Amino acid sequence: MGIKVTGLQHANVRLQTVEQARDFYGRVLGLEQDPTMPWSDERRLIWWNLGEGAQIHTPIGERVNATPSGRQIGSHFALAVDSIAEAKRTLDAEGLRYDEQTIPGRGLQLFVNDPAGNLVELFEG
Repeated sequence: MGIKVTGLQHANVRLQTVEQARDFYGRVLGLEQDPTMPWSDERRLIWWNLGEGAQIHTPIGERVNATPSGRQIGSHFALAVDSIAEAKRTLDAEGLRYDEQTIPGRGLQLFVNDPAGNLVELFEG
């Protein structure tokens, strides 16, 4: 049957400096910085609003997050799905390995690699 994807939630692209992010995504593309993710030296991440709930996330420099199993969360895109439980059942049925983590306020996220190794994040939303 397959997973029912309801939309693109975000794309995650790494930049080297916060100035690059602000100049290109803020000034050139005219995107609004999400006020819920203000810049901080600790977090080193800016979220840019695209409208309709979609965003571009721009981590800066070498900072790389990881899932609980250690899978690095670098460049990726995130898809909203109709049911995270159904997504898990489908991935299990297909024999695909995935990582899951719960983010307070966002819920359960699944991370799976496509056949070429690109990281895809799935979450209910």
